[in-house]
Amino acid sequence: MRASLIAQQAALRKRPDYQWLVLGVVCLGTFMGAMDSSIVNVTLPLLSTVFQVTIPTIGWVIIAYQLASTSTLGTFGRITDIFGRRFIYLGGFVVFVVGSAMCGMANSALVLILFRVIQGIGSGMLVANSMALVTTVFPSGQRGTAIGFLETSVSAAFTIAPTIGGFLQGWLGWRAVFYVNVPIGLIGVILAWLIVVDPPREPGGRSLDLPGAISLSIGLTSLLLALTRGLADDPGASIYLWFLVPAVVCLVAFVIIESRTPDPTIDLRLFQHRVFAGANAAKVFSYTAMSSVTFLMPFYLETALGYSPVLTGLAMTALPIALATGSMVGGPLSDRFGSHVLAPIGLSIAAVGSLVLTQVTPAMGYPLVMVAMLAIGLGMGLFIVPNDSAIMGAAPRDKLGVASGILATTRNLGLSSGIAFAGTLLATRMQAYHALSSVNSFVFSFHDVYWVTIGLCLAALVLSLFRGKAVHGYHEATVLE
Repeated sequence: MRASLIAQQAALRKRPDYQWLVLGVVCLGTFMGAMDSSIVNVTLPLLSTVFQVTIPTIGWVIIAYQLASTSTLGTFGRITDIFGRRFIYLGGFVVFVVGSAMCGMANSALVLILFRVIQGIGSGMLVANSMALVTTVFPSGQRGTAIGFLETSVSAAFTIAPTIGGFLQGWLGWRAVFYVNVPIGLIGVILAWLIVVDPPREPGGRSLDLPGAISLSIGLTSLLLALTRGLADDPGASIYLWFLVPAVVCLVAFVIIESRTPDPTIDLRLFQHRVFAGANAAKVFSYTAMSSVTFLMPFYLETALGYSPVLTGLAMTALPIALATGSMVGGPLSDRFGSHVLAPIGLSIAAVGSLVLTQVTPAMGYPLVMVAMLAIGLGMGLFIVPNDSAIMGAAPRDKLGVASGILATTRNLGLSSGIAFAGTLLATRMQAYHALSSVNSFVFSFHDVYWVTIGLCLAALVLSLFRGKAVHGYHEATVLE
């Protein structure tokens, strides 16, 4: 049976469309993770009511997932560079499916959050591989186009997931929102088993840097706990600020370990590359801005406009449709012109969209909200694909797994920070507007959040302008033979 599988894989690798088969499998894994995130966003208001918890607390359903994924990405990225990508990618599908099923069985907010950690680990296994697999099989001249398809799969998930989530929630209940991942994940297991093979690796005695991996995981988890839960508007939340102590200690230890070990979990020398460092920093700010929209918008649509969950899901599709459009346009253009022009333009458009959100009121209804989401989605699409291509193009071939893990880590840091920042600022500002009606208090607080979001977009824009031009071809991917 093993000999037959090897022969089948060898035949696949000789096909001229093999790189597109790999891209299809990677897009499926990316689609699954993005769909789960988007569906959960739509159902957060219901979960908040069902489990009788506050908005910042229910935000942990997303934050726990991102914490688990973020804290393991660097380790899984390094593991794939050393031991191969196939086993970890397959395992990611399996762990994600198991975690999804367990989330569907949760009977409290705490249990759901714990099971989301399992989902997050599965996501980390998948995401740490995705960009590396794509970059391995596509040459630099097609990298932007391939990443454009990858980001479009995210947009497609965001487009259909809110609608599916709304219908599942109304028809079968919120548990179905998690169970829907199970059949998709099982299809992913089968396809990955048949198609994904390990690229050639240089022989040698490279080892896994366990001290570095452990210190990084503890440091990132502690940092995010301090910055998110420590700033929450809940009694006793400030005690989480003490997590800054292990965060600082572990991250300093991580830097020391990585500078001395011959086989580091994350080669810090990558950040000496101006494009790599600047593009990753811009990614954090941009995703913080975008996640503030995806997190708070369902609350605005349901609280301020009185939409049902189904109608909220339909209304939310404006952003992912625009994101898909920007990704498909930005990919080929980045292959042709580079990212140094497209990325700032995209962030400028996103900043304008955020400015529009500071002006919306319930009396205006949905049209202006839709315009804002279209602008933010289009702008982020034009930014993300060229920016990701620049990051992967700046990494040497034997560090693609690490670069993919870092790219995903900065994205997840931005996503987690955006949810925490938006939820905490909203709650804080609502207290300041307590004399107003509940709806007006929410709307004015909503406006305040997006004034800050404009600043985040502008910070990413400045980083994109001054990081310099991406040098395509720093490494040249070759299709496996």
